[in-house]
Formats: sequence, C-alpha cells, structure tokens
Amino acid sequence: MRNSRPLFPVLLVVISTLAPPRSEGQPNGVTLVGHADIPHGSSSSGFKYSSCWGWVSPDGREYALIGAYNGVSIIDLNGDSLREIQFIPGPPSIWHEMKTWGNYAYCVSEGGMGVQIVDLSGLPDTALLVKNFIYVSATPPDSGKSNTRSHTVTVADGYLYCNGSVTWGPAGTVIFSLLADPVTPAFAGTYEPLYIHDSYVRNDTLFGAAIYNGGGLFIADVHDKANPVQITKITYAGSGTHNAWRSMNGKYVFTTDEIGTTQHNMKVWDISNLPLWDSVTVYSASPIDIVHNVHVRGNYIYVAHYTAGMRVVDAHDPRNPVEVGYYDTYPGASGGYAGAWGVYPYFPSGKWIASDIQTGLYVCRFDGLKPRVRPRLLFPLDSAVSAPTKQFRWTSAADQTEDPHYYRVHVKGPVLDTVFRTIDTVFQAPNIDPYGSGGSFRWHVSVCDEFTEVSSVDTFHFFVTPSAVVTPPTVPRSFSLGQNYPNPFNPRTKIEFTLAEMGGVNLTVYDLLGKPVRVLLNGERLPAGKQEVVFDASNLATGTYFYRLVTSRFTETKKLILSR
Repeated sequence: MRNSRPLFPVLLVVISTLAPPRSEGQPNGVTLVGHADIPHGSSSSGFKYSSCWGWVSPDGREYALIGAYNGVSIIDLNGDSLREIQFIPGPPSIWHEMKTWGNYAYCVSEGGMGVQIVDLSGLPDTALLVKNFIYVSATPPDSGKSNTRSHTVTVADGYLYCNGSVTWGPAGTVIFSLLADPVTPAFAGTYEPLYIHDSYVRNDTLFGAAIYNGGGLFIADVHDKANPVQITKITYAGSGTHNAWRSMNGKYVFTTDEIGTTQHNMKVWDISNLPLWDSVTVYSASPIDIVHNVHVRGNYIYVAHYTAGMRVVDAHDPRNPVEVGYYDTYPGASGGYAGAWGVYPYFPSGKWIASDIQTGLYVCRFDGLKPRVRPRLLFPLDSAVSAPTKQFRWTSAADQTEDPHYYRVHVKGPVLDTVFRTIDTVFQAPNIDPYGSGGSFRWHVSVCDEFTEVSSVDTFHFFVTPSAVVTPPTVPRSFSLGQNYPNPFNPRTKIEFTLAEMGGVNLTVYDLLGKPVRVLLNGERLPAGKQEVVFDASNLATGTYFYRLVTSRFTETKKLILSR
C-alpha cells in the first residue's frame, strides 16, 4: 500500500519473475528472503493468486503451495533460489485453498472438481495428483448433495473439513475421515448451522466463521462427527466473520471481518470460560486496510492484511496486541480486496510465507521466530544393551515458550510398537518389554506442532536383555498412548496410557467412518500415572477401528484391528 504509517518507512522492491533468496528487509524485524511470481492464468479483474500453505517432508525440507487461477503451484524453498517443482491444474477460479496431512495436500475450489488430493511424497522431484475426490450423498435427507465446490478446507487430527460447500446446502462444513485411507476420505458427518466460510479445529472443537447475514462465530464440539454439538456462538453487530484462530493457551480466539458494517479488523475474544465469552480488543494496521486471514504460532499472530501486506502482531498479552513487524507486498493504494491473501508461519526453519493476489509468493523471516533444530538422539546410544525400562534423551529443537512444540518418541520392538508424546527432552518410558522377551528395539524422535512433523537426524537401535528389571517412576512427566495389545485381537484387548497430571479423560473407539462405537472413558477424572482399560469388542464386526485418547492437554489416535 502507498500510505504506510510513519512509524515504518516504506521499501519498494522491484521484483523479478523468480527472485532468489536475499536479505532485503524493512527496519522492523521482517526480512524478505525470496519472491516468486509465476502466474497460471488470471481473472478478468487481475486476480492471479489466492491462498497459500506449506508442507515439510520428514527430513525437514520445506515447500510452499500457492493457489493460482488455474490450479495449485508447488514451490521448493530449499535451494539458493525459489523453484516451481510442479503445477497441479485445477478449475479456473479466484479461490483455491489447500491444507496438508501426512504426505498429502487437499485442495478445494469454488470452481468445482471436489477435493484434489495430491501426493507430496515424491518431492523434491515431483508431486502427483492422485484423484479428484467428489462425494455424492445417497442418504436422505441429503440425497444428491455433494462436496463438488468448497470455499475453504481444514484438516485436523485426521479429519477433512470442507467449508462453504455450496453444493451441499446450506453450505456449512462437510466432514470426512482420513484415518483409514488418506486418499479415500470417508464421510463422517456435517456441521451446518449456517453457511460456514472457513473453520479452525483443535482438540475436537470447531470454530466456524459464518460470514454472511451477521452469522458471527460458531463454536462447536465435534468429538462425534455425526452429531456436532454447539457450545456457543459469538455474535456482534454488523459481523462479517471471515476466519478465526485460537491462541496457543486456548483462552482466546482471534477473528477477522472481511465484510459487514463492523470495522474490517482483527477482533480478540476471551473464551476461557465457555460457553461465556467476552470482547477484549481489536487490531488493524490502519482503518482503511482490510484484515483477511490470521494464523497463530507461539505468541505471535501472522496476518494477511490485504493492501497492508504481511503483518506480525505480538500477542504475549492477547489483551494488548502490538504490531512488531511487516512486509508490504502490495505497491498499490490502500483499501479494497487486493494484496496479501494468505500466510503460513509454520515452517521449522523460521521462514514464513504470504500469497499476494497480484504479485505472487513472498518468503520472509521474522526476528522473533527462531529456526528449529532437528533433534539428535543422545541416549540410549546406537547398539547399546539396556534394561527393559529406559530413559530416552535427545537434543532440544527450540524454545518452548516462544515456539511451542512437542516430541513424539517412537519405540518399536519385537512386541511393542508405540509412540510417546512429551514436551521435555528427557522421557522415562514405562516398561518397553512387558513380557520380558528381550530383543532388538529401534527408536527415533519427531518434533511436531499442529501442522508439521520432522524426524530426528538419527534412528538408533538398542538391545534389551530378557532378565533385566527396572521399576518405572510412579508419576510420569508426560502423556502417552500405547499401542493396544494384543493387536490384532479377538475379542478383548488392553489399552494402556500414561497421564502426567490428574484430569478428565475421554477414551473412545471409532469405526472407519469416524462414528463412535464404544465410549470407554467419558470425562472420568483419573490420577497421574499409568492407566489401562480393557476393550471388549464381542458385539462388533471384524475390521479396523481407531481409539482416541483426549485430555485437556493431549490428544492421540491409534489403530486397532479386530480379527475373528
């Protein structure tokens, strides 16, 4: 925009079609390191690009996905210059949105083709369009409805949420499970209070932005995907709620208004005592520029601010958000629907990206976001001989306060194959050889957040002696969910988990469609320590099921197989 505030001098950058990374910054903590303008078509109004997202391979390589008018472009961010690896053709549209889960990207558009599922596992060489997934309901009263057109898409905990599906009136959110097969989504349910423009989901709580007719923000419990339950609704005069994102501590939600008679800014809401809520404050770079999308990483909010470009807001105190940096992607006048459409701040390297409707992809760094380091394994060492209960240690990836993350410790042996979750770099595991058989084990660590998972540099092997016995600590420092044993099973199996603190626990078994088939724990308060539950599946059919443990601080899902 031309009329940036006097606090921040404007830097006008002359950009080539595919600019190499560089250190070109504005004196506010944000530095441009790369830019790519590779259009694939344009609308009559000059819209060339739409949303953006990112994907990180297990070995830490980073890629940007950006919506173009005729599809989705995949950009390699790892070399000395930005490089388009693949273009996935799609329907002509000014709206292309995408999210990732595992090795796949899920792309939707107002132009049709349903959900385009793209296999990213071949990067950096190539990416493959697996299929255009269209689900047509054959079940009354939804017979004939489909997900052919969706405005946005959300992926959380193995579920795909198609928002604004206008071919599924009233165009709320259509939910599919990816747990059994990520390339064949299974219909799980819908949430349709009104038209839902976009959604954000964390720990089975959905925040739905109802942009039209003053709909506000719906907050719903989607633990049972077939029967979502509204928790509350945030309403305010003249609302045009476009998107929403929850703070890391879960006590606040940040919303944006793209239309409506309200100010088109970011609003902060206190949701620490749901179903009650309270308006706290607002943020905007200027009264003229429209806030489009916000995303939270750690204690900072990353803002796609249309004609005000990319913005970073310090939210250490959410009641007093302070802008701490920006990069102006749009050289035109302030106001209107041009400039920065989307942002993605979740790359472990500390890079963050934005998509500008007219000028393409921008890659930046922000001084407040330090790179994560891939963990290195410290103990047990490779080829070590050990007792069956082990302490695992590895190097830290980042500062937990400024860049919240967690670790997944994967231990696999002759009987055990399980994953432990912790925020520490030291983990005292329960007995990893409960049957005393000994043998060869291997382990590695992944550093994770909501959207990325990067493995440790190494995978180590160690050997357990059958006779050694070590008593585990009575109170673990971390949460974990073990693999059921036996698995496959018939008809009973044991599910073990550990709690780092006393609290309410939910443990539910689901079928392949995401429908609950057995509630094993329903909010029971259990003490810290090791717990176990026996699941009896006598009345269930042979097949694959999933069990999910949910506490206020931990969510984990695993697969189990009933074989008669």
